[in-house]
Amino acid sequence: MQQSGGGSTPEKLLHSKATGDGTSRRQALAALQAASPLDILVIGGGIHGAVTARLAAAAGLKAALVERADFAGATSGRSSKMAHGGLRYLELLDFRQVFEGIKARDDMFEFAGHLVKPSQFLIPVPRGRHLLRLKLGLGLCLYDLLLRRPDLRHSWIPREKLAYPGYGRDRDDLMGCFAYTDGILSDTRLVIENVIAARRLGVPCLNYCEAISRTRSGDGSSVVALRDALSGTPLEVRARLVVSCAGPWHASLARDLGLASRIGAKYSRGSHVVFAKPWKGPSLFLPMEGKARYYFVWPHPAGTLVGTTEREITDLPQDPLPARDELDEIVRRVERDIPDAGLRRENASYCFAGIRTIPLRGKPGESSLLSRRHRWEAGDGVLSLVGGKYTTAWWTALEGVTLAARALGRPVDMRVLCGGANNKAVPGSMSAHELSEVARALSFLPEGDSSRLTSRYGKRILSLGAPKGPSIEEQVAFEVEVALATEQAETLEDIMRRRLELELLPGHGLHYLPVIREAFQRLRPGADFDGQAAAYRARMEAIDSLLR
Repeated sequence: MQQSGGGSTPEKLLHSKATGDGTSRRQALAALQAASPLDILVIGGGIHGAVTARLAAAAGLKAALVERADFAGATSGRSSKMAHGGLRYLELLDFRQVFEGIKARDDMFEFAGHLVKPSQFLIPVPRGRHLLRLKLGLGLCLYDLLLRRPDLRHSWIPREKLAYPGYGRDRDDLMGCFAYTDGILSDTRLVIENVIAARRLGVPCLNYCEAISRTRSGDGSSVVALRDALSGTPLEVRARLVVSCAGPWHASLARDLGLASRIGAKYSRGSHVVFAKPWKGPSLFLPMEGKARYYFVWPHPAGTLVGTTEREITDLPQDPLPARDELDEIVRRVERDIPDAGLRRENASYCFAGIRTIPLRGKPGESSLLSRRHRWEAGDGVLSLVGGKYTTAWWTALEGVTLAARALGRPVDMRVLCGGANNKAVPGSMSAHELSEVARALSFLPEGDSSRLTSRYGKRILSLGAPKGPSIEEQVAFEVEVALATEQAETLEDIMRRRLELELLPGHGLHYLPVIREAFQRLRPGADFDGQAAAYRARMEAIDSLLR
């Protein structure tokens, strides 16, 4: 692919339809209505819903996916952006959670390698804390036993051999650091790629489509009333089984579906701060006061990401923001623990919060001490997911599809679903040969820009085309057109927060609005772009104000 043949031309983007990537809202609505009656209607377009719909289709079930807002618009787009085994769960003796986490993380390295990258983490051990060193060492040895790759095993680095930013041999307050490997990922992009994978298997997937109510038919199936949130158009879909993957809103969706959830849950808000200062060293896993409580410092394209807090909440807003005292807590931590890192309130550029669901199992206690392990609940034609971790979503969805298939009288062989790479690999996943093809296709771009596009799209770029030229404005124009033409982006927020992730960068991508506006005028002519842009500016001003 040469530069002269690149660009986000209609021919290139239409070519993506051959793999099921090209779609329009009108086509998605028509496909959803034509698919009824379904075996399974999945409600909730986060990571669990997207993977459940994909695996249901792979198991031979006729499935569809609807989401009331945008894909990855809630908890799945507000995670800590890590693929991790859950080292802290060893302290809670939750070995199953750790085993599944490490296996799922290693699968992500293999089958979504452009989106999930291994990263070295350091755990500093204060001087004199011999018991802490022993506990961490034992935990990391258990971690190592579960690894697929021996090169990812942990090591101990004594203080005199430390040579990292903020953690050098001059740290007289430390005995040394443990070094181990976990993963860093793009949470929103992984959801989008699983939605695309589901579409390629024939699953109609529709965002901005809300489930309003449900009635049961004489044959035991459910008729679910839906509403297209963008046009207000009502529609109905019939399904033999409804699968709820609504995250923290599982109980309110259950009420809309005429059910009462029997599984109780607690909810915690995890808040994060992005600092506009590049993080040059390894990621950090830093202990806090209390049992099994830690926070992280790790590199991000926007600079340095720090989180998370653990604040138990009862209110469940759709678009949560951190509380000011949580931001104060994060800033105090990094100033105390890594005073030379330069992470100060004045260079904090963005913050976000996500709501986690912790299913209750009859155990009282703080949310940080409760197992994050999910629970599936079945009854009256609905299978509901309560809780779940991002990293282990594939295994959680596999369990749900197995339960669903059994309820439908069509049991599936788990070995078939688990055995093929096609059921785990996301559309952009690349072999070494494909990686070199992508590198050649983008060779006219500066190295950093080429790496960014490769990390976002993987081998999909080979069917999508390339920017018309090397300027950053031409690259943004290309990516916006890809998002609108192939990734079901419908609003400016979809573009800024979840497709291009410009919102997290210093300046929040505001200077690209003229470029984005031109693409919207062509591909979303009915959208009120100026109104959306005004709302976006107001939201970014509110976030900037919260940080000051």
